Amino acid sequence: MKNSARSENSRKSLNSVGLSSLLVIFVVLASVTLSVMCLITVRQDLDRAKKLAVTHEEYYSADTKATEKLDSLYLLLSDDSVTDISAAARELGIEVTGGNRENRVLTFSWSETVNSGSRLVCKAEYENENLVITSWKIISNNYYEEENSLPVWNGESLPV
Repeated sequence: MKNSARSENSRKSLNSVGLSSLLVIFVVLASVTLSVMCLITVRQDLDRAKKLAVTHEEYYSADTKATEKLDSLYLLLSDDSVTDISAAARELGIEVTGGNRENRVLTFSWSETVNSGSRLVCKAEYENENLVITSWKIISNNYYEEENSLPVWNGESLPV
């Protein structure tokens, strides 16, 4: 009887030690898994933040260049000694359409490269001695290329 009670006690203690060990192993594995997932997420967020910072830097660099051209255009238009505004604006790298200083209707446009995928396009109109910015936006340079597309299933055969 004493022997069977002892073996029963040892089974109970073995079961309780085994269960607590499994629980600890599970908690450790769950903690390690969640930690790794957290580190991966943080790394991806850091990469995205760096990419966003570079994109912002490229945009503001192009914006500064475009603003400098706009300032030059303001100076050009305020100078009454300049007779041919169109030629002077073209020398600054600004495209001009419309009339001349006499009829006071001119449209100016210029662009600055932001990065390989986009550019900043600016347009302004000069009318009644006022220069009004009509457009200041980012335009994508990316064009659709059929080679980069995915095959679409037409219902007859499987795409390759």
